[in-house]
Formats: sequence, C-alpha cells, structure tokens
Amino acid sequence: MSIVVVSLNPSIDWQLSVDTFAYGGLNRVQPGKRYGSGKGINVSIALKNLGLEPLCLGFNFADGGDFIATALDESGAAHDFIMVEGAVRTNIKLYETATGTMTELNQPGSVVPTDTLSQLYDKIAGVGHMPILVLSGSISAGVPVNVYQHLCESWPGQVILDGSGESLRLALEGRKPPFCIKPNLFELETSFGVKLSTKEDIVAFCRELIKDYGVQMICVSMGSDGAILVGASEAYYVPALMLPVKGLQGAGDAMVAGLAYGLYHRLDVSQMLKIASAAAAASVVREGTLMCTREGFEEFLGKMSEPILI
Repeated sequence: MSIVVVSLNPSIDWQLSVDTFAYGGLNRVQPGKRYGSGKGINVSIALKNLGLEPLCLGFNFADGGDFIATALDESGAAHDFIMVEGAVRTNIKLYETATGTMTELNQPGSVVPTDTLSQLYDKIAGVGHMPILVLSGSISAGVPVNVYQHLCESWPGQVILDGSGESLRLALEGRKPPFCIKPNLFELETSFGVKLSTKEDIVAFCRELIKDYGVQMICVSMGSDGAILVGASEAYYVPALMLPVKGLQGAGDAMVAGLAYGLYHRLDVSQMLKIASAAAAASVVREGTLMCTREGFEEFLGKMSEPILI
C-alpha cells in the first residue's frame, strides 16, 4: 500500500438525466445508473486507476455497504472498513443535458456510534508507515467535527484534506495542519466568508492562509475556469480543457487523487497542478461518478497546457 484514504460517509449515487428540468413540474428522466461513491471512495478508485496502491479505511454501513465494497473490489482498491448499523446514504444527481447543469440532492447519512471512533483511530494508526493520508468528504452524523483535525495531528506523514466549513477551519487551526488542502472556489469562499473575484485575489488569500496556518499547498478548483495551485513560494494557474462533459461530481475527487499522485512522486508545484487537472479532465468525460482511467489520464495529460506562473 502507498496511500491511505479515509472515507467517513460513503454514498450510493443515483444519476438521472433530463433534457430540460422543469422546476415544480413533471420531469421524465432517462434511465439512470447507480454508483458506489462518496469522496473517499472516488479518490481510492482514481488512485488505483492511476497506478498507485491505496488503502481505503473508514466507516461503512450494514444496509448497502456491499455495494460500496463491490465498487472498490472491481477497481482493485484495497479497503478495511469498520461496519456499523444503518444504511448507506443515497444521493440523487440530476443532470440537465440542455444546459450541462447538475442538481444534487444529497442525504446526510446514518449515525455512526461515538464508541466506534476509537476503532477508527486505532485502525489508521495501525497501518504502518505510509507517506500520505487523504481525508476527503463529509463527516457522518455522530462523528465529531474535529475528526479531521485529530487525524492531521496524529498522522506522521503528509495529509491532503478535501473538506470545507468548520471541519476545514479546525484542521487548519490544529497543532499540525494538513500539508495540502483542495477546496473548490465556492467552498473556499463560504468556509472563510470571503469573495474572491480574480485569480490574483485567490492567490493572495491562499497566501494569507499559508502564512497564518502553516499549510504548505492550496489547490483551488474552479470548474470550467481551470484550477490554481498555491505553494509556499510560487503559484500556478492552468485553464480547463474544452471537453464533452458527461459526469461532473467526480472531477474534484480525481483532482485530489492527482495531487496525491504528484506528492507521492515528489513532483514540483506546476507539474502537480498539471497532473491533477488531467486526472479531473479524464473523469468529467466519463458518465456519472466513474473515475479517470489511466489511459484517459495519459491522453489528457498530453493535451494540458503548461501551468502559468501567477
């Protein structure tokens, strides 16, 4: 195993599509598909597809948990969950083909008993030395909001955190902040109560966070407007490729996997951004929450422009 990925709140994503969405009216959807998902699950599958050996740890639920395990098994990604009572949440992803707009209806998930938290900490501590820990996604009900802060502080290596809101802020305020965070622009603005209108605004604010909290890298994804990666001494921007979009919700998770891939291989900031963006591009051209393939990643990596120094 090379990278540990923590999944606290897996989901079954049910993707439906409609030509034009009628708010408050009748919508006849096209036949949909279900995917074993959740951010940590998606990151694990993407890492495996990119050629690494992730180990996915965290919580899974008795009702529907086999669907999650099967998704990981089919990708070849290893997993070792703590099974708890309750049902895996179902998220509805409604895609409007006329506009390319995705409407998401996400359930909160089942409650995780508080006495299982120590089991999670012990399991993560017992995996042995691995260089990178990825924390990604929402937190199950019953799990304290400072769980990511605790895991950052206790992990001996580097941590990549894809979170938002209070859990992100607490992790940054801890004794050992994450090495890298990856909010999208909306999450960055809402988590810190700011409005960032330009790339220069984004870079300046990220540099404030780096200075104030000690995080080493911040990657801000902006959808069709591209992505920015700010390091301790330099910042880069890369535009997004013009692509036929088939699935939006896995792009950020593929980008996290790309960042972990770059960090694992000790690449520089500009190449990490290029690789992360190529992984995201290779996911949006696949339906639903299907993650990037190695072949797709290599194809789009060759098409990505070189990141621009800001």
